[in-house]
Amino acid sequence: MYRLVSLFIIIFLFTVSSSAIAQGEVLFAAGSPLSSYSSCMIYPLLKEAFKRNGVGFDAKSYPSPRALRMSNSGSLDGELHRVSDFHEVSEGQYPNLVRIECNLLSIYIAAFSNNSDVEISDWNQLVGTKVGFIRGKKYANNFLGEVLMPENIISQNTDLGLFKMLAKGYIDYAIFESLDGQRLVIKHPGFRGIKEVGKLKEKKIYAYMHKKHAALAKKVALTLIEMKKDGSFQKIINDALHSYCGIPDCKISICTKDCLVSHFVETGKLLNKTARSDHSCCSANSTN
Repeated sequence: MYRLVSLFIIIFLFTVSSSAIAQGEVLFAAGSPLSSYSSCMIYPLLKEAFKRNGVGFDAKSYPSPRALRMSNSGSLDGELHRVSDFHEVSEGQYPNLVRIECNLLSIYIAAFSNNSDVEISDWNQLVGTKVGFIRGKKYANNFLGEVLMPENIISQNTDLGLFKMLAKGYIDYAIFESLDGQRLVIKHPGFRGIKEVGKLKEKKIYAYMHKKHAALAKKVALTLIEMKKDGSFQKIINDALHSYCGIPDCKISICTKDCLVSHFVETGKLLNKTARSDHSCCSANSTN
């Protein structure tokens, strides 16, 4: 009788768990703000892919290390975006995460500096400098660890904290995603002296799920591949790019990364020109 009751309980719990997934109760962690480039692009893609599999989808932003702990433990269902070689760069610390086998996008890891005269194209050029990055970004920590002493590697919890350190001269360079960094500089007047001085690495980005959802991860991967074929993948990316860029009344039908970069560069030039003009005006007034 005891065995029969135990078996019934196990079957009941399994049924409830399966039903919850079928109803869409999957929650992913984003190791960066949901307004970041990677999150902004991937969130709607996964939402559509899970929907086509009868599963709802949502994501919540957490500090990167905490996001990984929660996803790996199974308290959250997956990671919204991590690099393709995540298990290698994290040295196998999160074995319960399985990759959804469809490349979602590529990003560039860039160096930002207050000194616009420098050009950085290789990690070795950072030797002897003090460099900051976002805590939990394993790839950045690994690359920096190969060229810098530990005391010259500074981690920060937030993008604002990182760029404030750079603006105040506490660090020589900030390692950050290229488009997010350019947008951040434009949005914050205190960062206008900061420039991207070089792209260091291109990284392909994938989503990951806890291994308890391995079968679902395979289905979602196939769905994403099908979305690329039927054109819906690119349409979602295009809509997300328009949203991320934030150009009022944009008339461009197909938004691209190059379009974003051009917009950020031109906006940055305009802001810097305005700042110089304001400063000159103040200087002229002070002499009267």
